[in-house]
Amino acid sequence: MDPVLSITVYFLLYSLGKLISKKTKGIFVEALVLSLVYIACFLTGLFPEDCLNSTGVPTLMSAFGLMLMVANLGTMIELKRFFKEWKTIVICFGGLAVMAVLFLTVGQIAFGRWYALSALPPVAGGLVANAMVTSAAETAGHPEVGAFASLVCSLQTFFSVPVASYLLRKHCEETVQNKSYSVEEANTKSVTKKAFLSDRVPLIEVGKLCLVMYLGMLLSKLTGGILPSAVSVMVLGIVGTELHFLDQNTLQKAGFMPFLLACMIMILPNSFRTLTLESFGAMLVPSIVFLVLGVVGLVSGGALMGKILKIDWKLAAAVSLSAMFGYPLTEIIVHDVCEGFDLEKEEEEKLCNSVLPQMIIAGFATVTVASVVLAGVVAPLIFA
Repeated sequence: MDPVLSITVYFLLYSLGKLISKKTKGIFVEALVLSLVYIACFLTGLFPEDCLNSTGVPTLMSAFGLMLMVANLGTMIELKRFFKEWKTIVICFGGLAVMAVLFLTVGQIAFGRWYALSALPPVAGGLVANAMVTSAAETAGHPEVGAFASLVCSLQTFFSVPVASYLLRKHCEETVQNKSYSVEEANTKSVTKKAFLSDRVPLIEVGKLCLVMYLGMLLSKLTGGILPSAVSVMVLGIVGTELHFLDQNTLQKAGFMPFLLACMIMILPNSFRTLTLESFGAMLVPSIVFLVLGVVGLVSGGALMGKILKIDWKLAAAVSLSAMFGYPLTEIIVHDVCEGFDLEKEEEEKLCNSVLPQMIIAGFATVTVASVVLAGVVAPLIFA
C-alpha cells in the first residue's frame, strides 16, 4: 500500500477516534475505535496486511520511539509528591499484586502461560506497556500474542470505568452525607523545575532526553539484561530530572508528544494484520476473562489494602482500579461523579479535592511506573 495514503488514512481514523473519545468522555477511547476499524478492514481484505508497516512508523517506534517515551515518563515523576501519597501507592501495588496472582494462577491454568503473561502489563497500565509487549511479540515472531495484548488493552475501559464510577459515587454519597471532606486540599498541579539549559531550543531538551535514553539502554546491556532497559531508562529519567539535567515533561514541552502518542497507538491495530475470523474468535473469550480477573483482582486487592490502612474500601478499590484507565479518565470520572450531586460550587470543589489527588496519583503510579516496570520484566519472559 502507498505509504502516504496509508499514513493519511490512519491519521484521519485517529482523529475520528479522538473525536468519539471526547464526545463519550473517554469510554470509547481512540485505541478502541482504531482497533475495531482495522480488525474489520483486515478481516475483509479492505486494508492490505502491510498498510501500517509500509509507513515505517512501527519500525521507528520499536527502534527508539518507545524507549524515548519511557525516558520521558521519568521526567513526569515527582518523588516528593509520590512520597506524600504513600498510602495511595501502597493501595495500587496491593491491587496489582492480587491481580498478578489471579492472572498467573486462574488465568494461566485456563488459557496458558503466553496469554497470562501478555495480558498482565496492558491491564496493569495500558498503552506504553502494551506497546512494549507487542514489540517483543513482533520481534519473537509471534504477532498473535501482540494482537491478544492489544485486544485486551482496547477493551479494558468498558470493564473498569463503570465499576470505578460506581465505587466513587458510593464513597462520595457517604462523604456528602457526613460532610467529611478532606481538610487538606492537596494541590494536583506539578511544580515546574528549571532544568540545565532550560528555556533554550526545545530540540536541545530532546537531545538530552535521547542521551539519557541511550545511557539507560547501555546500563541494561552492561548488566546482561538483568536490569530491563525500560526500568533503567525510566530510573535515569527520574534521576536526570531530580538533578535538573532534564526538563519536566520534555516531549510535551517540545511539542513531540501528540505525534509520538499517535505513532505508539498505531502499534495496536498493526498487531491485528494477520488475524483471521477463527483467531479473533479464539482471542475474544480469554480477553474478556482476563479483563474480569483484572477488575476482580484490582478491586479486591485495593479494598483489602484500604481496610489495612483505614481508608474507605470503596475509594481504595476505585483508586486501585485506575490502573485500567489512567489519566485523563481518572480526572474525568471524579468530576462527573461530583457534578452529579447538585452541590454548591464550593461544596463540589471540596468533594472533588477529597478524592481527586488520590485518583491522579494512582493512575500515574500504575500507568506510568508500575506497568512499564512490569512490561520491562515480563515481556522478555513471555517467549523465554
